[in-house]
Amino acid sequence: MALFTHDNKQPNGAGKTGPATIIAVGTKLKGDIHSDCHLHIDGEFEGNIYSKNTVMIGKSGLVSGNIYAQKLIVSGKLSGLIECEVVEILPLGHINGKIISSELVIERKGIFIGESKIKQDKSPTTPLAHHAPISHQAQDTQDTKPQSPKSQTPKLQAQ
Repeated sequence: MALFTHDNKQPNGAGKTGPATIIAVGTKLKGDIHSDCHLHIDGEFEGNIYSKNTVMIGKSGLVSGNIYAQKLIVSGKLSGLIECEVVEILPLGHINGKIISSELVIERKGIFIGESKIKQDKSPTTPLAHHAPISHQAQDTQDTKPQSPKSQTPKLQAQ
Protein backbone atom coordinates (compact mmCIF):
# COMPACT_ATOMS: atom_id res chain seq x y z
CA MET A 1 0.00 0.00 0.00
CA ALA A 2 1.37 3.40 -0.93
CA LEU A 3 1.39 6.38 1.41
CA PHE A 4 0.00 9.61 0.05
CA THR A 5 -0.26 13.15 1.30
CA HIS A 6 -3.57 15.01 1.49
CA ASP A 7 -3.17 16.18 -2.13
CA ASN A 8 -2.84 12.61 -3.50
CA LYS A 9 0.93 12.78 -3.93
CA GLN A 10 3.41 10.19 -2.78
CA PRO A 11 6.64 11.04 -0.91
CA ASN A 12 9.70 10.30 -3.07
CA GLY A 13 12.09 9.56 -0.22
CA ALA A 14 13.97 12.85 -0.58
CA GLY A 15 11.51 14.85 1.50
CA LYS A 16 9.65 15.97 -1.61
CA THR A 17 6.36 14.78 -3.00
CA GLY A 18 5.30 14.16 -6.53
CA PRO A 19 2.39 12.70 -8.45
CA ALA A 20 1.93 8.92 -8.45
CA THR A 21 0.36 6.42 -10.84
CA ILE A 22 -1.22 3.30 -9.38
CA ILE A 23 -2.03 0.05 -11.14
CA ALA A 24 -4.50 -1.40 -8.65
CA VAL A 25 -5.22 -5.00 -7.66
CA GLY A 26 -7.41 -6.64 -10.29
CA THR A 27 -6.02 -4.44 -13.09
CA LYS A 28 -4.09 -5.97 -15.98
CA LEU A 29 -2.06 -3.81 -18.36
CA LYS A 30 0.04 -4.70 -21.36
CA GLY A 31 2.34 -2.28 -23.21
CA ASP A 32 5.02 0.28 -22.41
CA ILE A 33 4.90 2.95 -19.71
CA HIS A 34 6.93 6.17 -19.93
CA SER A 35 6.63 8.17 -16.72
CA ASP A 36 8.22 11.01 -14.79
CA CYS A 37 6.21 10.26 -11.65
CA HIS A 38 6.15 7.46 -9.11
CA LEU A 39 4.60 4.22 -10.29
CA HIS A 40 3.04 1.74 -7.86
CA ILE A 41 1.93 -1.64 -9.20
CA ASP A 42 -0.41 -3.87 -7.21
CA GLY A 43 -2.00 -5.45 -10.28
CA GLU A 44 -0.46 -7.19 -13.30
CA PHE A 45 1.71 -5.53 -15.92
CA GLU A 46 3.43 -6.94 -19.00
CA GLY A 47 5.80 -4.73 -20.97
CA ASN A 48 8.54 -2.17 -20.46
CA ILE A 49 8.64 0.61 -17.87
CA TYR A 50 10.73 3.75 -18.39
CA SER A 51 10.61 5.99 -15.31
CA LYS A 52 12.69 8.93 -14.12
CA ASN A 53 11.47 8.21 -10.61
CA THR A 54 10.61 5.31 -8.28
CA VAL A 55 8.80 2.17 -9.41
CA MET A 56 7.30 0.09 -6.62
CA ILE A 57 5.86 -3.37 -7.09
CA GLY A 58 3.50 -4.10 -4.20
CA LYS A 59 2.94 -7.48 -2.52
CA SER A 60 0.20 -8.43 -4.97
CA GLY A 61 2.02 -6.94 -7.97
CA LEU A 62 3.12 -9.15 -10.85
CA VAL A 63 5.37 -7.66 -13.55
CA SER A 64 6.85 -9.31 -16.62
CA GLY A 65 9.13 -7.06 -18.65
CA ASN A 66 12.04 -4.66 -18.49
CA ILE A 67 12.30 -1.78 -16.03
CA TYR A 68 14.50 1.28 -16.47
CA ALA A 69 14.09 3.63 -13.50
CA GLN A 70 15.88 5.70 -10.90
CA LYS A 71 14.80 3.36 -8.09
CA LEU A 72 12.97 0.04 -7.95
CA ILE A 73 11.37 -1.42 -4.82
CA VAL A 74 9.96 -4.95 -5.09
CA SER A 75 7.55 -6.60 -2.66
CA GLY A 76 5.77 -8.66 -5.33
CA LYS A 77 7.07 -10.64 -8.31
CA LEU A 78 9.13 -9.37 -11.23
CA SER A 79 10.64 -11.16 -14.20
CA GLY A 80 12.88 -9.36 -16.70
CA LEU A 81 15.82 -7.01 -17.16
CA ILE A 82 16.21 -4.25 -14.58
CA GLU A 83 18.47 -1.24 -15.06
CA CYS A 84 18.12 1.18 -12.13
CA GLU A 85 20.39 3.19 -9.87
CA VAL A 86 18.98 1.50 -6.76
CA VAL A 87 17.16 -1.84 -6.52
CA GLU A 88 15.58 -3.03 -3.26
CA ILE A 89 14.03 -6.46 -2.82
CA LEU A 90 11.88 -6.40 0.29
CA PRO A 91 10.84 -9.47 2.34
CA LEU A 92 8.88 -11.86 0.11
CA GLY A 93 9.79 -9.80 -2.95
CA HIS A 94 10.93 -11.95 -5.88
CA ILE A 95 13.04 -10.99 -8.91
CA ASN A 96 13.96 -13.43 -11.67
CA GLY A 97 16.23 -11.90 -14.30
CA LYS A 98 19.18 -9.59 -14.75
CA ILE A 99 19.87 -6.56 -12.57
CA ILE A 100 22.21 -3.74 -13.55
CA SER A 101 22.43 -1.22 -10.70
CA SER A 102 24.73 0.95 -8.64
CA GLU A 103 23.17 -0.37 -5.44
CA LEU A 104 21.38 -3.66 -4.78
CA VAL A 105 19.69 -4.40 -1.45
CA ILE A 106 18.10 -7.78 -0.76
CA GLU A 107 16.33 -7.92 2.57
CA ARG A 108 15.87 -11.10 4.56
CA LYS A 109 13.41 -13.47 2.81
CA GLY A 110 13.74 -11.49 -0.40
CA ILE A 111 14.48 -13.69 -3.43
CA PHE A 112 16.72 -12.97 -6.40
CA ILE A 113 17.38 -15.54 -9.12
CA GLY A 114 19.54 -14.40 -12.00
CA GLU A 115 22.52 -12.22 -12.76
CA SER A 116 23.61 -8.97 -11.13
CA LYS A 117 26.07 -6.45 -12.51
CA ILE A 118 27.38 -3.21 -11.05
CA LYS A 119 26.38 -0.22 -13.14
CA GLN A 120 29.62 1.23 -14.48
CA ASP A 121 30.63 4.87 -14.74
CA LYS A 122 31.83 5.99 -18.12
CA SER A 123 34.69 7.87 -16.46
CA PRO A 124 38.19 6.32 -16.46
CA THR A 125 38.21 6.18 -12.65
CA THR A 126 35.82 3.25 -12.34
CA PRO A 127 36.58 0.58 -9.73
CA LEU A 128 37.51 -1.90 -12.47
CA ALA A 129 40.14 0.49 -13.83
CA HIS A 130 41.83 0.51 -10.41
CA HIS A 131 41.67 -3.27 -9.98
CA ALA A 132 43.34 -4.17 -13.28
CA PRO A 133 46.82 -2.79 -12.41
CA ILE A 134 46.68 -4.35 -8.94
CA SER A 135 45.94 -7.78 -10.41
CA HIS A 136 48.78 -7.36 -12.87
CA GLN A 137 51.19 -6.37 -10.10
CA ALA A 138 50.10 -9.34 -8.02
CA GLN A 139 50.90 -11.68 -10.90
CA ASP A 140 54.37 -10.14 -11.30
CA THR A 141 54.99 -10.54 -7.57
CA GLN A 142 53.88 -14.18 -7.66
CA ASP A 143 56.31 -14.89 -10.51
CA THR A 144 59.27 -13.59 -8.48
CA LYS A 145 58.32 -15.12 -5.11
CA PRO A 146 59.25 -18.72 -5.96
CA GLN A 147 62.72 -17.59 -7.07
CA SER A 148 63.44 -15.50 -3.98
CA PRO A 149 63.02 -18.25 -1.35
CA LYS A 150 65.38 -20.56 -3.28
CA SER A 151 68.15 -17.97 -3.25
CA GLN A 152 67.53 -17.08 0.41
CA THR A 153 67.34 -20.67 1.68
CA PRO A 154 71.04 -21.49 1.11
CA LYS A 155 72.10 -18.23 2.79
CA LEU A 156 70.11 -19.11 5.89
CA GLN A 157 71.54 -22.63 6.00
CA ALA A 158 75.09 -21.36 5.56
CA GLN A 159 74.85 -19.09 8.61
